[in-house]
Amino acid sequence: MGGVWRGARSIGDLGQNMAGWLEGRIPSWPGYLSEEFGAEETDGARHLVPTLIALNRAGFVTTCSQPGEIGGGYRQRAWVEGVVHSCSPLLGRLLGLQGQGLTVVRGWPKRQIILTEDAGRPYTTIGGWRMRRNDIHSTWRGVGSQALRELKEHGAKLHIIDTEWGRDDRLWPALAGVVR
Repeated sequence: MGGVWRGARSIGDLGQNMAGWLEGRIPSWPGYLSEEFGAEETDGARHLVPTLIALNRAGFVTTCSQPGEIGGGYRQRAWVEGVVHSCSPLLGRLLGLQGQGLTVVRGWPKRQIILTEDAGRPYTTIGGWRMRRNDIHSTWRGVGSQALRELKEHGAKLHIIDTEWGRDDRLWPALAGVVR
């Protein structure tokens, strides 16, 4: 993993690397738990990959995402998390998605938001607890020091969520439109 990530000098470089990972050209990224993108939990999300690649190439470095789904006793909301440079025009376009029936949270949500339920109980959530201070260091361990500094000083973390359970046709087209 080292070379390409250690060589990153900016948030933009991280986005290019993440796009390379999504395309299968880079075997892993610092915050991912598996060496292989095709892990079982991502098989149902393959249709998101072109949009995720475009977002990363444009400068929104995605770190987590999921499609909207309902079935088999579970339901989940379409969601993406990532970081963009605070001075990038892309930040304004992403924040503007709030007016399109999506929830956009900058930073860490103060209240808990349930993203996935299994058998009626929360399974995946964000917010509502104190975020670790060293979140950037743990997620981006091994990246270049200049990129790490830019993340700390200028990174705007965003969560963009479709609040309707199971819907998968609003968030992803809206994100694709932002980077066209």
